[in-house]
This record gives sequence, structure tokens and C-alpha cells, in this order.
Amino acid sequence: MTEMVRFRCQNCGYRFDTEVLDEAERREARRLDRPTSAVHCPQCHRTDIRRGWE
Repeated sequence: MTEMVRFRCQNCGYRFDTEVLDEAERREARRLDRPTSAVHCPQCHRTDIRRGWE
């Protein structure tokens, strides 16, 4: 089941919520050789982000 996680972009400082796969889903996707997409900032499209808003 997916879960909502808060992120903050290290580049532009934008804060956003997004759904990510839980550990069991990531494991199953890797086992089936399916891609697991990286989370990126919706503002600047960079992937250097940090979990949480602090």
C-alpha cells in the first residue's frame, strides 16, 4: 500500500507531499525487475530532496 510522505527540496526549498511505495511494494517491484521511480521536486524537477519539512 502506498503511503503519503512529506519532502522538502534541497535546491529551491519547495515543500510537497507525494505518495511513495512502501517497503514490501519496493521489494516486490525489484524482484519482478520493474522500475521504482525516484521522487523529484514538482517545481524545479531536481531529485536532491529531504524527507520531512524541517
